[in-house]
Amino acid sequence: MGWLGDFLGGGASYGAMTTGTETSGTADPAGWLTDLFGGMITETGIRVSVTDALTVPGVAASVQVQADDLAKVPVYLHRRLPNGGSERATDHPLYALLVGWPAPWLSSFNWRRTLIHNAITRGNGFSRARWSAEGIVERITNIQPGRITTRWTDDGEPYFDLSGHTYERGLSWRDIIHVPYRASSDKAENGGVFGISPIEQHKEMIALCIATERFAAKFFKNGARPSAVIEMDGKLPNDQVAARIRASLERTYAGVDNAFKIAILELGMKLKEFSFSNADSQLIEIRKEQAVQCAQAFGVPPHKIGILDRATFSNIEHQAIEYVTGPLSALAEAMESAIETTSLSVAERGRYFVEVDLDGLKRGDILTRYRAYAIGRQWGWLSADEIREWERQNPLPDGQGKEFLKPLNMIPAGQDPTKDDPADKPAAPNKD
Repeated sequence: MGWLGDFLGGGASYGAMTTGTETSGTADPAGWLTDLFGGMITETGIRVSVTDALTVPGVAASVQVQADDLAKVPVYLHRRLPNGGSERATDHPLYALLVGWPAPWLSSFNWRRTLIHNAITRGNGFSRARWSAEGIVERITNIQPGRITTRWTDDGEPYFDLSGHTYERGLSWRDIIHVPYRASSDKAENGGVFGISPIEQHKEMIALCIATERFAAKFFKNGARPSAVIEMDGKLPNDQVAARIRASLERTYAGVDNAFKIAILELGMKLKEFSFSNADSQLIEIRKEQAVQCAQAFGVPPHKIGILDRATFSNIEHQAIEYVTGPLSALAEAMESAIETTSLSVAERGRYFVEVDLDGLKRGDILTRYRAYAIGRQWGWLSADEIREWERQNPLPDGQGKEFLKPLNMIPAGQDPTKDDPADKPAAPNKD
């Protein structure tokens, strides 16, 4: 994309997707500008950019559902305990940024939603971490697509150049939170890590979706009527007369607003339709299959974007759980590790960790949940307060909910149930 592409974040940058593209000259200004600001030429002749791809309903829905799901669940900073457990590190400054407001004007929900949206659509999501003089992250903000360029040292350590109102060069991984989507070294150098967007990976499929949408729009623009030809016995005097007749017919009868008007033909002309209808071209079936392919490209079950053809009452809950434990959990892990890498020191990583709590997305219906709670409560590994916390309720008063039950018919393995416990025997009387 040249020097201006580099200036806008070209090369191995956030907004650039130049693999397999061709450049166009000044004779084609629209194409020239597309080359500069992103987009990929496909075999259909349609250029696919992020903006174009998001006009496809299947693509927009697949991106939105993942970004929304990772934004609406809680994210916590935990402290590891000596006994192998953990607790929420509410006293750490990073905790308030993750749970509440990464910046005074930016909520955690909007920060994470934007970060994940950018990671999926561009392949990489970036946020700027601002450190205080005391060595504490005091603010996290999102970075606009196209403003950042990534470079790597000989051993793959990343450095970032940030353009904008002020140009910052050589920012380290301590300054930039980098969430790569489908990370690999294919787009990086020296073994570095960089992501790639499904929009770039599946540009031909998305181009076909765009072509189908434009075909449908053109069809209804022309009054939902197929192409036609005008026949007449004689010959028109010249091309100007033919052009006038065509323009008059298109002006009078083309478009949805002009549908079903009565056509008036002159000079013995006859109107003959010669193209296939949408039923013949199976437009509805094609658009539905393309939506399924979009969901497949983004790793989203079809029912998550409103396609319920193969969903049943018995399998839709399991499909939702597989979605959480599959693509969504991988994306959550990428965000967790990115935050830890930038916002925690090397020493703190052994004591603290970030967790995106996906349990809320795996919750079943209320009857299934209560049955699971009953099993855990009766068998002694859930307390009432733990169950109430999962249901977003306050603990029972006076510590009543901290008690664990123990089934009377259960004993430790290897113990003989026919023998009395020596501790239960009465003490021998004192002979003195």
